[in-house]
Amino acid sequence: ERLQPGLLTSGIDGNPGGLAGVWARENTRDEIFDAMLRKEVFGTSGPRIRPRFFAGWELDAGLCDASDMVSQAYATGVPMGGDLSAATISDKPSFLAYAAKDPEGLKLQELQLIKGWIDAEGKMNTQVLPIATAEAGADSLCKVYTDQGFDPTQSAYYYLRAVEPRSPRWHTYDCDAIAEAERPDVCTNGAYPGSIREMAWTSPIWYQGR
Repeated sequence: ERLQPGLLTSGIDGNPGGLAGVWARENTRDEIFDAMLRKEVFGTSGPRIRPRFFAGWELDAGLCDASDMVSQAYATGVPMGGDLSAATISDKPSFLAYAAKDPEGLKLQELQLIKGWIDAEGKMNTQVLPIATAEAGADSLCKVYTDQGFDPTQSAYYYLRAVEPRSPRWHTYDCDAIAEAERPDVCTNGAYPGSIREMAWTSPIWYQGR
């Protein structure tokens, strides 16, 4: 039945494995709700990838090697979901991008910084910046990246994507579990891709242009 059209995530068009996560100070109702109000949240397409994302004007370039990386990032920057303070004309923001793989999943292949803005003509623009890559895969990836193309007069948002290598789409496992003679056409007609790239993505960090 999952290989037929269905409602929301229950059919062939859906992804039944999406997850949401929050970075809360404690595993309590109050702290989890506070994290959601801060928008310090992330989503994944299914794997339990754990991303962290910060931005600031004074982030240390060596943060990835610091034993207190996250504490320093909170002290000198803002986390995912936050607002980056106003810039001077010469400032350029730096971003701490980090992600750890699903403990039982594939190794991570890439960190991507996504930048979005609306130009003077009202057109939406999106830029995908691969900032850390491990072709052979990695248990974790980390990068401190500075946006050299930053315009302090232009409002923008940034978020992080952590991406796995390509893997079989979920429906291929269902197809393999059915006797070949009994498989529906969707298993062989190419209507759906046989593979996907699982990923995690953070809530954005926002910047208001001066």
